[in-house]
Parts: sequence; structure tokens; C-alpha cells
Amino acid sequence: MAWLVARGNPGVVGAGVVARDHEASVLGAMSVGLGVMKNYIAEISGIIIGMEWALQWGYTKVCICSDSLSAVQDFTTSNLPWFVRQRWREVSSNYEVIRFDHTCREANYSADKMAKRGCILPNEEGRHYLGRPDFLNSIELPNVSYFRFK
Repeated sequence: MAWLVARGNPGVVGAGVVARDHEASVLGAMSVGLGVMKNYIAEISGIIIGMEWALQWGYTKVCICSDSLSAVQDFTTSNLPWFVRQRWREVSSNYEVIRFDHTCREANYSADKMAKRGCILPNEEGRHYLGRPDFLNSIELPNVSYFRFK
């Protein structure tokens, strides 16, 4: 799962990733400070950074869950901004399967917590955790419906 928290648009942003296996067990988590940028660019950057991070574990099949419908659509249609296309080509060429799923914000709360931690980190500084960090008190459960109320 990839997530972005921004304070303004443009504003100071952080990205958060929670890596899980096929049984939804947490393999690791990451927070990254992205500096000042627009939300959309930060969403795309967070996904690519998360995929680069997953390569360190040798995974070749990934499912990216994001609450950014525009980012999910742009990745699946290869309609990315010109300045990230080369980086995307390089990272995606290392994977056999890449699946994108759109999820609602309420079902992405663990990655949100990681992204909030990224907001207070300096630009391009990251914190990586193997396994489930102690401060992630709850994790989204598979096959559970999460609802949005207005």
C-alpha cells in the first residue's frame, strides 16, 4: 500500500508504504520525506519509491493499493508525466506482474500513519522497518469492507 500525506497543495509531503505478503502479514514499512510538491506528483513518487524498496527483497510480483484513483489510472494506462517515465520504466522492468488496485482512504490507514511520519522527515530521507513496527497498532484486514460516511 502506498499513501501520501500533504500539508497544502503544493505543500510538505510524506509518503508511506506498508509491504504485505499474500496472507496480509506485514513484511515491512517505510516513511519517506518528499519535500514540497503537488499531491499528484507525490502520489506517483510514493508508488515508485515503494516499488524500488520492494526490489530489495527480490519480489517480482506486486499489487499496489492506492487511494489515488488518478495515480492508479495513469499507471495502468501508461499516462505518466514525462519526468517520471524513465524511472518508472527502470523499476517496472524488474517485475513479472504489477497489479494496481484503487482503495478508499479509510481502508489505507496503516500506510497513512507511515506517511504522516514521512511529513516530518527531511526531503529524500526515509525510515525503514522490517516487520510490523510497534507503533502500527492496527492493520487493515483482508476481506473486510471499510465504509466512508459523509
